[in-house]
Parts: sequence; structure tokens; C-alpha cells
Amino acid sequence: HKPTIDILAEFDPSKATPLCKLMNDFGSDKGAPVVRLSHNYTTYYSAIFSPHQDQPLRIFEMGIGSNDPTVPSNMGVEGRPGASLRGWKAFFPKAQVFGADIDRKALFSEERIQTFYCDMTKPDVIAAMWKEPALARSLDIIVEDGLHVFDAQVTFFENAVNKLAKGGVYIMEDVATKDLPRFEAKIREWKSQFTALNLSFRIVRIPHPSNTVNNNLLVAQRNR
Repeated sequence: HKPTIDILAEFDPSKATPLCKLMNDFGSDKGAPVVRLSHNYTTYYSAIFSPHQDQPLRIFEMGIGSNDPTVPSNMGVEGRPGASLRGWKAFFPKAQVFGADIDRKALFSEERIQTFYCDMTKPDVIAAMWKEPALARSLDIIVEDGLHVFDAQVTFFENAVNKLAKGGVYIMEDVATKDLPRFEAKIREWKSQFTALNLSFRIVRIPHPSNTVNNNLLVAQRNR
């Protein structure tokens, strides 16, 4: 059995880590704690994931990153689709990495990475994606970095959290500061709705020199 990820691990958001550099090198905005970048999630990820780097994890990220300006929540024309997937692949050398996006042009496949079409606002489309043979087994880490809108984030969580393996972690990125009270209420609902998963939750508000709008994570863990 894989050890449970410690979602309460202490971290210093002011100090860049090797994972910060790695994600930046691939072009991900999960990035290091410097003003030019929009997030410093990797300071937290380094603390909770580093002890598990050499495990054969199954990692899924919703939101490959579109550089099509007509796609909602796109990265802009300079964005690099697949940046964070390649970052996870490099950080976890024994992991299988999966991704999904509504922009079919962003889909790709390479060694240890597979991607799929998904519209995270539609439960039937999410359910169809989970029927893909590669996604039949449970997932150790799910990262949601898709459409950064409350209703879409709620919909995907409610239709994806059952895919977590025991001890696995679900991370919702870019949670709007203004929506935190709504998510706190949702967490109370989810604890009752998903009783069988024995979920624990943490809201991580990460200090950032230039982002007070959405530099927040909602983290859920399926307990053993």
C-alpha cells in the first residue's frame, strides 16, 4: 500500500523549491513565489508530494492548458499546453500521468502521459471519460486546474472524487477568494454526501506578493 499523502504538511510559501523550478521550466504557472508569476502552489506541492516522488502513482489533471484565446480560462497565446503534465511526469519518474481538456487541440500523448477530452461542466461527459480503459483504475492524485468558476469546480469535484484511491488527494486550484465562504458551506455538504469516502478537507490560502484574487487551494483526501 502507498503511504497516505500528508495534506497538513508545513511549507514556506516564500521559498522556491526544485518543483517550482521544474514547473517553471516546462511553462506551468503553478510556479515559484516571484511577482511575475500568478501562483506559488508548488511550494505546498513540494511539501506534500516530495516523500512520494519514487512511487508508481496515477496522477490526473483536469485542464491541460489551452492557448486558444476563444477557450474559457485559456493561458493566452504564449501558453504551453501540457506544461504541468510534463512537470508531473518529470517530478514523479515512475508515475502514469493523465490529463483532460475541453480544447481538443490541446490533447496529446507521449511516454507516460495520456490525455482525453472532457467538458467539466457536464456530468455525462465526465462519466464517459472515466470509462476510458486507461482511467478504469483509481487515481492517487487528482488536480483540477480547468474552468475556474464555482459551479464548474463543484460539478467536477462531485463527479470525480469517487475516482480517488484510498489515501489519495484531490486538489482544486484557483479557488476564488470571494468564493471561499461558499466552498466552506459545500465542504459541510460533501462530508455528508460522500460519507463512504471518509473525506477530510483543507483550504490552503497561500500568501503571494501579487495575487490575492485566487491563490487558494481546496484539498480533499480520501482517508483509509
